Amino acid sequence: MVGQRIANSLLKRSAFSSALNVLPNEATAATAALLEPTIQQQQQQQAVNEQFSHSRPYTDVPGPKGLPMIGNSWRFAPIIGQYKIEDLDKVMQDLHRQYGRIAKVNGLIGHPDLLFVFDADLIRDTFKKEEVQPHRPAMPSLRNYKSKLRKDFFGDNMGLIGVHGEKWDAFRAQVQQVMLQPSTAKKYIAPLDEISCDFMDRIQEMRDENNELPGDFLHELYKWALESIGRVALDTRLGCVSKDGNDESKRIINSINTFFWTVAEVELRMPIWRIYETTSYKNYIGALDTFRELCMRHINIAMEKMNSSTEQKSEECISIVERILQKTNNPKIAAVLALDLIMVGVDTTSVAATSTIYQLSQNPDKQEILFNEIKRSMPSPDTKFTISMLETMPYLRACIKETLRMYPVVIGNGRSLQTDAVIGGYHIPKGTHVIFPHLVVSNLEQYFPEPDRFIPERWLKRGELKEHSGCPHAGQKIHPYVSLPFGYGRRTCIGRRFAECELQILLSKLFRRYQVEYNYEKLTYKVNPTYIPDKPLKFKLTERSS
Repeated sequence: MVGQRIANSLLKRSAFSSALNVLPNEATAATAALLEPTIQQQQQQQAVNEQFSHSRPYTDVPGPKGLPMIGNSWRFAPIIGQYKIEDLDKVMQDLHRQYGRIAKVNGLIGHPDLLFVFDADLIRDTFKKEEVQPHRPAMPSLRNYKSKLRKDFFGDNMGLIGVHGEKWDAFRAQVQQVMLQPSTAKKYIAPLDEISCDFMDRIQEMRDENNELPGDFLHELYKWALESIGRVALDTRLGCVSKDGNDESKRIINSINTFFWTVAEVELRMPIWRIYETTSYKNYIGALDTFRELCMRHINIAMEKMNSSTEQKSEECISIVERILQKTNNPKIAAVLALDLIMVGVDTTSVAATSTIYQLSQNPDKQEILFNEIKRSMPSPDTKFTISMLETMPYLRACIKETLRMYPVVIGNGRSLQTDAVIGGYHIPKGTHVIFPHLVVSNLEQYFPEPDRFIPERWLKRGELKEHSGCPHAGQKIHPYVSLPFGYGRRTCIGRRFAECELQILLSKLFRRYQVEYNYEKLTYKVNPTYIPDKPLKFKLTERSS
């Protein structure tokens, strides 16, 4: 129960046979060729067996000791417990301080053990050995929604979020080629630029007499991200960033706010919904139903337009929705993909934008460097963002990467072991949930000197920008498994390229037009279930003269 909720916040061997009908000399060569991979497999298996034979038992893995009968479950209990699930970031930091590079939290009644890995090499080794169909700790309420409550809608097309195994693999195969091609995201630069321009108009309207944005600015960013996802995944403008909106946009905005409030209640706390439908759970299901109906309605509209059109579109003009419909001839696949993108793409992109704005507001020297870079590509604040600008703003990309190193939106990746494994010299049993706490690891001195400082130059290649050629941090080698804000491997975020474009476009426009300050106490964060600021975001925006 507890273990599943914690993990949620984060978040073949070939066989062959052959019949030979060849001449004796040919048979010798053919047999040798067939035996070659078998010998290699035997050697690999021997290495694995040797690794297990030299491993220490699971009971030796360090971690907090449980009590008889109730294990470690009491630590997360109200009042008497020392851990709070919404403070999972602090829990991870404490585990690392007390136990070092690997820590086990077991004895979680009715739920898998948790293994926290705080070592980048061990994270790399574990990822490298993962299965063809890697399992992440699931969101049980979402899985219940897709597989039971609305099974008549989803059927075998349950999407990518909260799904594992063959159904996940089959769905990803239908959409990944369309979504992950770099050229696909670039086609949406112009419409995403248009949305950011509209949102910049809203920002201008939102400023008060002190030029400060409202404290709930994060919710305004939700609208921008939702509008962007709607344009990409539904082929439409939803109207979320206009001042007055429309009935549909108001409904979807209310639903997105409800979803982010209730998902934390449903997924991170005791799952009472399994036996009793709480108010939070009912509102959560209602929000999901609103998203599902919205997605299906707009996908059907797109399909009708596509089928009735006689226009021969060029390759550049075919949308994602049209590509998926042409490939699968199944509107539900496009609708379920859009639903998944809404669920995981709105808050993640919005919080990433918020944190980057905050970091630059606290580091005016870095903000000035960024402004000068942006100004070279965008002579005026009204300059449209173009595809070429994706490559001409390396410092902006570095600012985003550095922010996500310090404050990753998802504080850790996870895997649910489908076979026994050796991690850190310990024999870890099948079924254990392995957590890779990137919030902790990417803020360790051993991987990033002065980890508490915002230093975008870390992410620049040596000589990439002449003015930073003397920076001791530029060009330093960074361990590739320390900071993974978009996940890893086949579980990499499928909307990554679009999220990166959205962030670069909006942030370039904001910092081209305004000097940004934040004149209040330091922002603190909480797990909800993404890693969000828990103070008002009253950024002060002073318009630049040029």
